[in-house]
Amino acid sequence: MCFTLDREAGLKEAKDVVKPFDWTFSTSYKGTLLPEAGGFEVVQTGERIDYEKLKQPEKIYFYDEVILFEDELADNGTAVLSVKIRVMASGFFILLRYFLRVDGVLVRLNDTRFYHQAGSDHVLREYSSKESKVSELRVSPALLTDPNRLNEVLTATELVVHKLVLPRNSCDDD
Repeated sequence: MCFTLDREAGLKEAKDVVKPFDWTFSTSYKGTLLPEAGGFEVVQTGERIDYEKLKQPEKIYFYDEVILFEDELADNGTAVLSVKIRVMASGFFILLRYFLRVDGVLVRLNDTRFYHQAGSDHVLREYSSKESKVSELRVSPALLTDPNRLNEVLTATELVVHKLVLPRNSCDDD
């Protein structure tokens, strides 16, 4: 009898501890700014990344893409978190992208972009979240696997742009 009572009490306690689980692994990560790394000043801004400038042909000194995680959601779609970096003489561009497709239900893109133009005193950080129900999208089913093209048709739900002002170098004052 004691075992049954203890077991029931344990089950009730376990149910109280369990938190909701996001089986889509969604993330709205915008990057971590470490104070010991120099202390950026974070300022909300209306300034935007100049994508036309990024489209101009230029020698790329370094490029890489790393898939941080990928899951097929138990055959119900896909969730991918990846980061791409591109370094040119004119600056650098980083894209952290979370792409979610739940088959027949919804598509979501959470992008964090960083852009630094050489010679400027700041890095622009743009975070955007876009999402649409699959039933509301009027696109070819083949398009549902291409986050770059979906980026153009999904409904924007959030946009936050920060200017990360670089600390002045004490040598700059000389």
